[in-house]
Amino acid sequence: MQKNIKQHYALAVVLLLIFTTLSACGFHLRGAVVLSPELSPVYLQENSSYELARKVRALLLGNRIDLVSVPAQAKSSIILLGDTKNRRVLSVDSNGRAHEYLLTYTVTVAFRGKDFKEIKHRIVLTRTLLFDPGAVLGATNESANLYLDMQRDAALRILLKLEALSSQTENIPAQNNDHNSTGKDAKVL
Repeated sequence: MQKNIKQHYALAVVLLLIFTTLSACGFHLRGAVVLSPELSPVYLQENSSYELARKVRALLLGNRIDLVSVPAQAKSSIILLGDTKNRRVLSVDSNGRAHEYLLTYTVTVAFRGKDFKEIKHRIVLTRTLLFDPGAVLGATNESANLYLDMQRDAALRILLKLEALSSQTENIPAQNNDHNSTGKDAKVL
């Protein structure tokens, strides 16, 4: 019995040392976003991108990043300038009907902070949709699901860009910069 207690105590000490070492080296779980104190709290200006704003807000809160409702209280701002969805025919079948579509989701966002002026960023994500004329409802649902997936990807990319700005705040020039980001199966249009 005494030996079991010592083994549990030794295991607890080893685990504590491992976690302390990992946290000391800057390790954080995949998907976790950490902002420097220079950029938090954050103000989110959604404009007309309500669904995307909802996903960005959920990610901010899920990563324990303080959100404020008044821009004057924020140290940085995420400004969702707009998002667009496009669909174009990628291939046709032997009868000339659409067989495959390319869905594109484009987001334009700006970041503003006390240490830097506005930085605009464009995210372009694409997905391929196979279209079956016999299952129009299924294709419509699949299209909606692909757009939702691209919105989630875009929201995560926005947070990752903010995190990158957080680690580079002293290196960001005080000028307006445009940056592009493309996702898997993506191309800049």
